[in-house]
Amino acid sequence: MLLLDALEFRQLSSFACKKSENPLIDSIYFHPVRGGRETALLRQILSDGLNNNTLVAAVHGQGAGLSRRLGFIALSVGKLEIDNKSFPAVLIDFLFVDHRYRGKTYGDDAMKLSEALISFAIDSAKQVSELAAVRYLILRPDGGKDNIDLVTFYESMGFEYMTAQHEWMYLKLT
Repeated sequence: MLLLDALEFRQLSSFACKKSENPLIDSIYFHPVRGGRETALLRQILSDGLNNNTLVAAVHGQGAGLSRRLGFIALSVGKLEIDNKSFPAVLIDFLFVDHRYRGKTYGDDAMKLSEALISFAIDSAKQVSELAAVRYLILRPDGGKDNIDLVTFYESMGFEYMTAQHEWMYLKLT
């Protein structure tokens, strides 16, 4: 368990995304095998944030007098297409937890950081849905349907597949 007093989500400015070459990426521990791919994905997401195509937020853990960056989430607006119909949606472009903190829990309710990031995405999408006709939060599990652990995790958070043929999962907001 992580001994944290609180989690704080901070939206990264375009300037912070631009500076991503050094402090943001260098402060994160990536998976020993998949680290190169994770780094490339994070660089792309930060580039999208620089161009204002994506909202990028960092989650910071605070406790014992320290503040640490624990992960990132990136959200954008897109659409869900089913049977030739389009529905506005908020898209989780990227969800990343620092390798040192993956699977660890925090707080009295023993929530994982990945669960906190998904909850942040759900809350953000619900705020958007109050202002615009957005009905869904969508994502594509890294590795697709073959990544059983990740699919099971997203299902536990309320996501389901659009159809048997789709690689995308959705959560209905309203």
